[in-house]
Amino acid sequence: MSAPLTTNRILFIDIARFYAIALVFYGHFIEELMLLENPVAASQYKFIYAFHMVLFIVLAGYVAKEGDVDWDVKRFLKHRFFSRLLPYIFFTLLMMIPPVFLNGKFFGLELPSFDGYATGLVNTAFGLPSFCIPSWFLMLIIGVELVHYAAFRFVRNSDGRILTAAIVFYAVGYLLNLKLDIFNPLKGRTVGWNYFFIHEAITLYGFYLVGIYLRRRQIVLDRLSAKILLPGAVVAFLIVLLTYQLNTGPFTFHLYNDVVILFASHGHMLLFPLTAIAGCALVLLIAGMTRRQKTIVWLGQNTLILMCLNGIFYHYINPPASKWVMANLPHSALSIFGVGCAMTAASLALCIPFVWMFNRLVPQLVGKPKRKGPLLGSLI
Repeated sequence: MSAPLTTNRILFIDIARFYAIALVFYGHFIEELMLLENPVAASQYKFIYAFHMVLFIVLAGYVAKEGDVDWDVKRFLKHRFFSRLLPYIFFTLLMMIPPVFLNGKFFGLELPSFDGYATGLVNTAFGLPSFCIPSWFLMLIIGVELVHYAAFRFVRNSDGRILTAAIVFYAVGYLLNLKLDIFNPLKGRTVGWNYFFIHEAITLYGFYLVGIYLRRRQIVLDRLSAKILLPGAVVAFLIVLLTYQLNTGPFTFHLYNDVVILFASHGHMLLFPLTAIAGCALVLLIAGMTRRQKTIVWLGQNTLILMCLNGIFYHYINPPASKWVMANLPHSALSIFGVGCAMTAASLALCIPFVWMFNRLVPQLVGKPKRKGPLLGSLI
């Protein structure tokens, strides 16, 4: 299970990815408590969702290989298919099995039934993976990387151009999402011209470029002293704390008065990026101070698998567990935080043997197409 720490990976980025995926697990559990009208959970949800998915995009930009944009189109698309789209398909197929035996929470689907499976497959083909909602992020990252492949060659010659492009892409994408009704389940339509979340990919590409800029400036935080990192983390935390509640909209997903990247719902044009960047800085600074513990690094290196495995908890475990918590435990901030942390730790621990199994048997199907395994050879 443990990965060697003497690799060419940037370990503090892997640690930051661990924190990011932990926030996903925590946030999805807290969401269920919020839907049961717990105000403490609602506040924590708004705090986390203000930045945690943007964090994944910044980290993806940080480790992006700039030379990929020089590949021919065929090579680029082949690599993205096997490293992104194939895991999306693989986990969709796996997650179509449990509804036959288990009752789960699925939006607008009656499972198991022919109509339910047919509707779910259509939604999945258009980017909304109904059988494993958390895997939507794979479609988003494909969209961001498609934008990157088309655009980066025109801005890569200077850091100034990169930062300018980051602002332009964010602003254009933000305004387009306000004007164009591309993806609106509230109107009974989850299928539209939404392939690879291209509408949101334009917006978030701005943050992807921020990640590229940080890497170019050789921002490697685990080389700095805690005397520098800790005050920075405190400042970043205070910025998030003081601004996340100020973002009251306009939100395009009106059911939640929160940032929800899945629905391209950002809120205030200036407060959203301010809080998001501060939240990303907070996690990166904490990662820079975190000891290189093997399990944390290993989990951070397998966030794609963990994101998809979170579907089990999202659809089957979190809903009944949250109802039990609301019926039997105190509703205080400390209690909700403690239960959320315990659920997150337990959920991640339960995922460990499955992550190991997928990496051991079929790494090619879970985002590592260059590897060879006992069942399949290298795919690219």
